[in-house]
Amino acid sequence: MTLSRLLLACSALTLCGVAQASIPVQVSLPGVNLPASHQVEGARASLLYGRTGQVKGIDLPIFALSDVDQFSGLQLGVFLGAGRVRHQFGGVAINAINWHEGQDTGVNLGLVNLTNNVQGLNWGAVNIAKGNALANVGFVNYAERTTFQIGFINATKHLDGLQIGLANYAANGVFPILPLVNFQKSF
Repeated sequence: MTLSRLLLACSALTLCGVAQASIPVQVSLPGVNLPASHQVEGARASLLYGRTGQVKGIDLPIFALSDVDQFSGLQLGVFLGAGRVRHQFGGVAINAINWHEGQDTGVNLGLVNLTNNVQGLNWGAVNIAKGNALANVGFVNYAERTTFQIGFINATKHLDGLQIGLANYAANGVFPILPLVNFQKSF
């Protein structure tokens, strides 16, 4: 395929996205989405870095950071792919790094999960939740508020349930620091 045919094909893909509210397939590269649209209902792949507004379906960061505002579906990182969701996430994320800043419903599986409010499960080597996290399973877990944590080191400001680990810290725990098991004072 010659360079002119490749450019013509990319231009056609870009123009197709202008007339539609949402598109079924998108490829994102740093600084460009092919076709150009901020709503994807179907499949999206990011190479190196890709930014778009909303994805419903499957998102494949391929050795990339996929950066979206809203996501629902399956986000599957390939070759150390990472996923950033700025506002709302629902579904399953399997990435090297899951970086979710807004409301989260579902499951996050990753080496590192950086989340905010999670109604679901964070499962990774390191789980850090700025807000509430229903459940964290990992080597190191921190959440401002949580119901359940299991790992080597667990920490929270407010525990609504149970911690199981080598070292457990809960500001409102029966004792703030306990080995093996900790629980809230009124458990």
